[in-house]
Amino acid sequence: MNEEAKRKLLRMIPHALYVLTSKADGQTAASTVSWVTQASFHPPLVAVGIKKETHTFEVTKRAQGFTLNFLGVDQKEVAQKFFKHVGPEGNQLGGEVFQESPVLKHPIFPKMAGFVECRIVQTVDRGDHAVVVAEVLEAECGPLEGPLLLSTTGWNYGG
Repeated sequence: MNEEAKRKLLRMIPHALYVLTSKADGQTAASTVSWVTQASFHPPLVAVGIKKETHTFEVTKRAQGFTLNFLGVDQKEVAQKFFKHVGPEGNQLGGEVFQESPVLKHPIFPKMAGFVECRIVQTVDRGDHAVVVAEVLEAECGPLEGPLLLSTTGWNYGG
């Protein structure tokens, strides 16, 4: 395989950035993710690639649900806060104020472009990331304009 071409072309796939959050058994997870797509209208489904050997994957798997918090166009610094595991400190994660989502009680950030709250319906366990398919149970727009695109940050993930 032409590794250089593969890397270059796979990095051309456009991705927005999100903060995926979940909570289970007294543990909270929050990670910046980019491999997200809508997968169905009826029922409303999304598919998310989550790196398997992470705290976020373990918590999300136990919770069988998560929220995707949509980052605003100017929230590159916020996205960077969630590259590594951060635990809650009071009502903040990574210095960002959060509250509970309405249905599953996962962390949501009111100062972002919005969120979708999801219940996992299937996990495809292949490769170093699992593809998690989830039904959208609730959605709310926030005060910021989004999305923050990976291509605008100067960062690379994938390929």
